[in-house]
Formats: sequence, structure tokens, C-alpha cells
Amino acid sequence: MTNTPSDDLFAGTAEYYARYRMDYPDAVYAELERAFPSDGRGTLLDLGTGTGLIALHLARRFERVIALDVSAEMVATARRIAAERGATNIELGVLAAEELAALDGTAEGGPYRLVTLGSAFHWMDQTRVLDLAYDRTEVGGGIFITALPGFTTPDNVHVDDHLAGTIMEVVRKHLGERRRAGSGFYGTHPEPWEVYLAASRYEGTEQGHHRFTVEWDLDGVVGLLYSTSFANRRILGDRVEAFEADLRSALLALDASGRYERTFDAEWVLAHKG
Repeated sequence: MTNTPSDDLFAGTAEYYARYRMDYPDAVYAELERAFPSDGRGTLLDLGTGTGLIALHLARRFERVIALDVSAEMVATARRIAAERGATNIELGVLAAEELAALDGTAEGGPYRLVTLGSAFHWMDQTRVLDLAYDRTEVGGGIFITALPGFTTPDNVHVDDHLAGTIMEVVRKHLGERRRAGSGFYGTHPEPWEVYLAASRYEGTEQGHHRFTVEWDLDGVVGLLYSTSFANRRILGDRVEAFEADLRSALLALDASGRYERTFDAEWVLAHKG
């Protein structure tokens, strides 16, 4: 499949996503603040918000936050979390980024001081989304794109990555060699983010990454897999119990302590509207 917006990509994953996905490291947020210093004014647009990680983290830096996602399940979970945290300036809605023009003429339709996308841009029509975002970004504002890996995937395991290799062996056993994505299969974009951004009307593209290490217990690793688009409980169906038993057994054979550590690179890219 191509990476077009679909509300089935993460069907059944929202609670796992909210509980087990790690937030972006402080260093990534520091890059955002350096490039786009906040003074409490303006509107933030967070596209592909998921359970609202970025929207919630940045809410105090803006008067208003508009957070959108194609998944009603994700948005419902984000609303619950926002209410629990008392984040009253976040307005969440079910809308694909490619349909942003539907908000034109409404109170939510911009302009936006900053547009953010976290771990979602690769699912979108990137050229179209950048074009729509640019038209609705304030002069002097910009766009910030970042991503965290969903622990690991069948197509990024390295030879010396024993933890990822162990996990992927179990994933392949139960789901096959080709990476799943909701009801279809994952198709990568031909170019990196920065290429799309440099070709857009935004200016002054910058990029970088920050390395950080995360530790999980056994339940955390299982829960993180259930938060993915390629190995969640809905995709596994009646294989879920066998999958989890095999996964737990393989992980304990790797490290009987039930504690697992992995280092990630959180990528980011940004640009301005002059």
C-alpha cells in the first residue's frame, strides 16, 4: 500500500500508544524552542497528533492549540488525557492533514504560528501537506517535524541489535516478512523529509537528530509492540496469545532479568516562513 491516511493504521492501539510510547527527548523540544521562541501567544497546529504528545507538551507555550488526527480513537484518547491534565486550550478534531482546507473560514482555520508533526509525516501526502500548511502559517512562523521510532520494524534491524532482532524474529514468525501497516503493507517515501521540505515554499531548512536511551520491563516491550501499525492486537487477531507467549519467551531467553535497553535517534527537521 501507499502511505495514505487511514483510520485503520492504528486501530485498537490508542491506549497502548498513550501508555507505552515514549515522549520526545528534551533536546528535541529545545531545538524547537531555539528556532521558534515562545511567548505564550499565537496558535499551534499539531497534525497527526495521535494521543497528543506534542500538543500537550507545548500547550503552555501558545494561546491555543489545534490538534488533528485521522483516527477518532486516537483523538478520543487525547481528549481524555488533556482533560486529566487540565489542558483547556487544546482543541482536538478528527481530520486528515490533507483535508486541512476544510477548516478554512472556521475558528480553527488559522493562521498558525507554528505547525508541528510528530511521528506522522511519513503516513501523509508530504508535498500536499507542506503546501497546505505553508498557506496557513503566519509570516515569521514555521514548521517543525520530528519522529520517534516505534521501537523497531521489520525493515530497520541491524546485525548487532540483538533486542530488535529477537523481537523481529517473533514478528516475522506470526506476520510474515513484509511489514504490515493496518490492513495493508507499508510503502516508504522515496525521499527524506528534508528533501520535501527544501522543495516546499518554506525557507531555511535545518535538520538534526538526538540520541537517547530508553529502558523497559517485559510488559513495556510487549505494550510498545501493541502500539505499532505493524504488530498490534488487531492485526494479530486470533494469533495474539501465541504471539505474546512467543515474544515473552524469546525476550526472557535474551535477558532473564526482564529489563531491556535500547538507544534511539530522534530525528527533526524545521523551516521558516519568511
